[in-house]
Amino acid sequence: MKKLFWTLCLLWAGMMTTFADNPPSTGASAQTHGFSAFGELKYPEDFTHYEYANPDAPKGGTLRLGRQGTFDSLNVYIVKGVPAGLITLTTATLLDEAHDRPGESYAYAAESVEVAADNSSVTFRLNPKAKFNNGEPITADDVIWVFETLKTKGQPMFRTYYKNIDKVEKLDDRTIKFSFNTTTNRELPGILGQLPIFSKKYYETHPFDETSLQAGPASGPYEVETASAGHTFTIKRVKNWWGADIPSQKGRHNFDRIRADYYMEANALFEGFKSGQYDLRAENIAKNWATAYTFPAFQKNHVKRTEIKTSLSGGTVGLIFNTRRPVFADSRVRKALTLVFDFPWINKHLFYGLYKRNLSYYPNSDYAAKGLPTDDEKAILLPFQDKIPPEVLTQAFSLPEPQNETDLRALQEQAQNLLKEAGYEVKDAIMVNTKTGQPLTFEILINDKSAEKFMLNFALSLKRLGIQTSVRNLDPAAYELRINTLDFDMVHNGILQSPSLGNEQRDYFGSERAGTTGTRNLAGIKNPVADQLIEQLINARDYKTLTDTAKALDRVLLWNYYMIPAWHDDVMRVAYWDRFSWPEISPKYLGLDITTWWFDRDKDAKINLEPEPKQPEGQETLSFWAKIWAKIKGWFS
Repeated sequence: MKKLFWTLCLLWAGMMTTFADNPPSTGASAQTHGFSAFGELKYPEDFTHYEYANPDAPKGGTLRLGRQGTFDSLNVYIVKGVPAGLITLTTATLLDEAHDRPGESYAYAAESVEVAADNSSVTFRLNPKAKFNNGEPITADDVIWVFETLKTKGQPMFRTYYKNIDKVEKLDDRTIKFSFNTTTNRELPGILGQLPIFSKKYYETHPFDETSLQAGPASGPYEVETASAGHTFTIKRVKNWWGADIPSQKGRHNFDRIRADYYMEANALFEGFKSGQYDLRAENIAKNWATAYTFPAFQKNHVKRTEIKTSLSGGTVGLIFNTRRPVFADSRVRKALTLVFDFPWINKHLFYGLYKRNLSYYPNSDYAAKGLPTDDEKAILLPFQDKIPPEVLTQAFSLPEPQNETDLRALQEQAQNLLKEAGYEVKDAIMVNTKTGQPLTFEILINDKSAEKFMLNFALSLKRLGIQTSVRNLDPAAYELRINTLDFDMVHNGILQSPSLGNEQRDYFGSERAGTTGTRNLAGIKNPVADQLIEQLINARDYKTLTDTAKALDRVLLWNYYMIPAWHDDVMRVAYWDRFSWPEISPKYLGLDITTWWFDRDKDAKINLEPEPKQPEGQETLSFWAKIWAKIKGWFS
């Protein structure tokens, strides 16, 4: 994960539900144990733990994870470097995001939160027990330093994320007040509750905006134990951690250690899991799920699988056009290419029919536009009717589902007509610009070898139109550099969406962020209508208005064809070595939450990893090289 909001989205992902349309209270402000963007808090002031956490969970053991890629930094909040994801568990935040209600946060490093009656400010009171792992107390100076540093040296998104924060004040050593330049931005208190807690004193002598494998003092439940760039990253539980008995943390963070081993290639990563090198795998390769779980540990029931039904948002995922490039400046070109992407064939032959096509920028959520626009959506869109594609108001967005060669030829003909309207024609089997004679060609950027097969299928469809494409698979560091500097034509990428849409949409789709390095507006969207809808969404006063505005925005984005939508599913596929337990109640809008798991010694004792048969004398070397050759063949099969 590359930034604060991605981290929070992994915790938040899919926490969607329908609340009563209650606007924030206009009564007198008061200190509370949490914050809700919509209605009343689920948990009362005297709650002892989340219902999806076991307060009696035993502590101990190690959770081993496998990661594909690399890392060279312990800072997820800056543009530079590729950070180690587990580092976020070493950092506390002012409030803790609940996993069973959207837009709700509860006391963490801050013991209370007070929102002004007119929503013009929020005040946090720090927990007097809060401290770093070196024993130094967490103070208001630390919080203020973090806020100001993220705005000036952090990921560029923080400058738009905190756009409506007017000033920050230290009322005393434990009390911080943030004042707003608006009273209608409902989620600002929750956004500020996400502030990570770093030591100001440490960073007075260490540059914040440079990559480093040296960790500062930890405020969260874990501290860094080892960090070997690109290889292994291990965190260990802080002894006598100050936050262990806070209700929002009780029963969580149960492992003594969590270790992540890094693999450069997907097949090697899977082989590592099969051989017991790590314990838990979220399976996102359809072929593996459908065909590869036949190895001995699975047959012996040492490895188990489960499908967790979730309400996780599918996120904004697809083949994103870089509209800054002339080749993709025309929406007719973008639509033509979208029409010939043969998802039904890809899903059937490469994904074993496991996925659903995305028909929204917010799939599997309350924000997804479905069918024709409702009267409430039309009321939002009508003021812009002269500035949006007419289909936005009159048609339900859909994508073709070709079933045979006849369907494919018809789609190719539609695509050719659109390209002709956009100023292209076929000469000598090559699609060229009518005026300049330049061929229509571009590069597709990926960072996962498993994506090559369906990209090559897409490239074949484009070749039939006379369009030449190349697929470039880069290592994680090179890929991240190209993304951050906006140096790509088309990229297979995505954005994890929040369960409570708001300020982050400026960074994802707003014109202000279209041309800046490190932006998540990868498509380079500069659409005044989208800008105005984003501001209306941010200022929505109730959940109904929020969802209607999001659907209106969804329609505008879809009909402008800024990306070729990808796919999603409503289940999480998980494989694990059977040495863990977890609470009976899972977080309703998250599903898998490793912070509530614990190491089960009884289960672990039942796993008997049998030694390999002893080789006849003189054949050990042959066996070794035979295994290596078998693995190499597996990688290319």
